[in-house]
Amino acid sequence: MKRSTVLTEKNRGTWATVFVGLILLPVVLSILKPLWAAEPEVFLEPADERWEACLKDPEYMRYRHMDLLKEARADVLRDGLKGGITLAGCGDCHQNRDLFCDRCHVKASVSLDCWGCHYYLTAGELEELEQHEGGGQ
Repeated sequence: MKRSTVLTEKNRGTWATVFVGLILLPVVLSILKPLWAAEPEVFLEPADERWEACLKDPEYMRYRHMDLLKEARADVLRDGLKGGITLAGCGDCHQNRDLFCDRCHVKASVSLDCWGCHYYLTAGELEELEQHEGGGQ
């Protein structure tokens, strides 16, 4: 039976070096990435400066806003309580739905079913409305 010519006593060190290099390559690249990586862009639209603060702190809103909206929905639909948290209230501060709601939800692959009933214009819809209103005068 013929012995393999790929891995021999002479080149065993070379193969070991290649193997260790391939294993360590992702670690080295992740450590060195900040040296050539661009500054991350601001992901969400900043809030309108007229408003002092949101209902909750940003960390809570980032991860738990859906719970807050579900509770508000239950208060209105099941208990008849109105005047609390509304999507219109969110839209007062975060005016561009494209850069706020949609941008994050698209990135997270979450579909929204809010806009079938609630009125919160995207930038394109707002431009279209302004053109239509301007042409009618």
